[in-house]
Amino acid sequence: MQRKSLTDASPRLPDSRRFVDTLWLREPDWVPIAELGVDPAVKESFLGRSVRDVQTDVEFWHRAGYDYISLRPGYEFPHTMPGSTTTGTPGYGEKRAGERSVSLMAPGVIAGFADMDSYPWPAASTEEYFTPLREAARALPPGMGLVSGVGGIFTRAWMLLGLEEFCCALRDRPDLISAVFQRVGRIQCEVLRRIVTMDRVVAIWYGDDLAYTESTIVAPDVYRRYLFPWMEELASIAHGAGLPFAFHSDGRLWEVIPDLIALGVNGLHPIEPKAMDINEVKARYGKKLALIGNIDMDILARGTPEQVRAQVRQRIRDLAPGGGYAVGANPGITDYVLPENYRAMREAAFEFGRYPISA
Repeated sequence: MQRKSLTDASPRLPDSRRFVDTLWLREPDWVPIAELGVDPAVKESFLGRSVRDVQTDVEFWHRAGYDYISLRPGYEFPHTMPGSTTTGTPGYGEKRAGERSVSLMAPGVIAGFADMDSYPWPAASTEEYFTPLREAARALPPGMGLVSGVGGIFTRAWMLLGLEEFCCALRDRPDLISAVFQRVGRIQCEVLRRIVTMDRVVAIWYGDDLAYTESTIVAPDVYRRYLFPWMEELASIAHGAGLPFAFHSDGRLWEVIPDLIALGVNGLHPIEPKAMDINEVKARYGKKLALIGNIDMDILARGTPEQVRAQVRQRIRDLAPGGGYAVGANPGITDYVLPENYRAMREAAFEFGRYPISA
């Protein structure tokens, strides 16, 4: 039985195995559409009402034609110290601190080991953090899954110290750098160990921006020393539960893609068009790494539905045969994506993405 309603804009029933098979480099029945996140304003525009609870969020992902809902536990690492009126933990439907605009020159909240002792570190044992995941599991329609994970260890580390101090400390205070990574990494691993045991979780998606369009943010050896051991542990936790492990980072990642594959990354998102040619990534690493996204944000934000449709068709034609590709935006569905272009992207994937590929 297949749905025909233009309200859902999807000709197929949800099946989380599509995304899972794609990450494992298997060919599913249909090329999945996949996003790590969709801006609350887009969800509201799509549904015609606010998304302030898990049930409504599930409804959005279902009606929009996704095979899963992307949802993390409800916690963050506050960017203020105790006594402030801002906790840094968002309410449901609000942007997380890592998604807000952050001044790269803003001071951090940890200047030394004394601050680490007084900082309000989130505790993985806090049950309420996981309430949204439990509610989502209960609300999911048949066939849909739950994609979850934890936020970036590198991103949290430099935000806690402030980027300028972080860079200086790499040279002058490596002991502090190591301690911050240890604390953040340990918490994220503890959280993930709980996530992988929860109902309806089908994949883990870890996000951590490591690069911009010309280069990695810091030297690759910094990641190899402080970050990649923690990412390897996260991937091991996911794989130990039988779940694939996807990774999001904007920017030019050529220098570290072999590291990512070696530590256990199964899928890479979003392969930023200005930074890397996705066809070259496919040619070099497509037998080891699934690719997610790459639909150009400039076209989604300023182009026409016809341009979006043509790009989706071309990506499917070039990348989907044999499996290992999911259609999605670069870097995700932001509030400035034109509604008609968002619809065109999804509908083109539904039209051209059925296997065997003949787009």
